[in-house]
Amino acid sequence: MNAPVSRADLMRKLDALGAQEITVVNEFVDSLLTPVTEDLLAGSWLTTPDWSEAFLARLRAHHALSREPLSTTQFEAAFEAACEAAGWMVDSSTSATQRFYDTAIAPPGTLLSKRISLKASSAKGMSKSYVHISKLTEAAWIQDVRKLADRQDRIVELFREYRAACDGIIMLRGFPSAAGVYYELVEIPTSLFAPIDRLDIKTAQQPTIPVPTDSGEPYLKIRIDRSDAKITLTGIRLAVCSVHGRWTLEPQG
Repeated sequence: MNAPVSRADLMRKLDALGAQEITVVNEFVDSLLTPVTEDLLAGSWLTTPDWSEAFLARLRAHHALSREPLSTTQFEAAFEAACEAAGWMVDSSTSATQRFYDTAIAPPGTLLSKRISLKASSAKGMSKSYVHISKLTEAAWIQDVRKLADRQDRIVELFREYRAACDGIIMLRGFPSAAGVYYELVEIPTSLFAPIDRLDIKTAQQPTIPVPTDSGEPYLKIRIDRSDAKITLTGIRLAVCSVHGRWTLEPQG
């Protein structure tokens, strides 16, 4: 966790900057002062006051230099920085064997860390009611499996491993418009994958698998992409997720 910067130290640094550097800093300051409409989930374990203040500062700083919403890499950095600023323990996953989650975090007072997969999207035409994850994880076996029962077994095994390794998926959705950028921070609990344990052989052969598989109104769908050897989640109902925060950043100027 970085030590807080005093205003006096900041002023000394500003005095050492050149004219063009001062211009850039001024744009950053203007961005940090941009009006924001904020709506946080009451009782959220994530968007606590300290975390939200730190995360919002990074959202504003990003838009000092970019009109585009945060990418996944940028979101990962902002998410972990906000956790550290809030005094949480943060452990980024750098091991190739930990392919299902990106970071483990432990808010103050908790005994167990949460292992989180971080995603971000600002794709055109995103639904306000459904969440889409274009790549949940790679699955190279998709192109090799030939037996029907083997395909079923591998799908069930993959989602069991995912639930065991990852506690939740946190996704930042960005909706740019002329009125500014609207952000939505959504948590998709991996417990939603539990019905996949009951996947039958016939349903496993479908290119798109509904979850629950025996429901006429599934709350998400799994798309098995043989060409790209990846797993896509589509049609995730926002109603079965937690929206930890919403922010609307007005355009600068």
